Amino acid sequence: MLRRVTLFGPLKDDFGKRELQIEAGGDETVRSILERLEIQPDIVKVALDGEISELDTQLSDSIEIAILPPVSGG
Repeated sequence: MLRRVTLFGPLKDDFGKRELQIEAGGDETVRSILERLEIQPDIVKVALDGEISELDTQLSDSIEIAILPPVSGG
């Protein structure tokens, strides 16, 4: 199934674009997608269709995968 990956912050700059299209089965996990994209899983949060998900969550029917870098500020 074709999935839309939305990148934010420095990840957008690293990939040179805000959105990617990837092919991924419903049995893949958040962690496997991050590994495929070579993004360290322990430094980002991932939302599947707008809901923050754990690393071992399967994609199932999710269409959008948003990858959120850590936020800093004061």
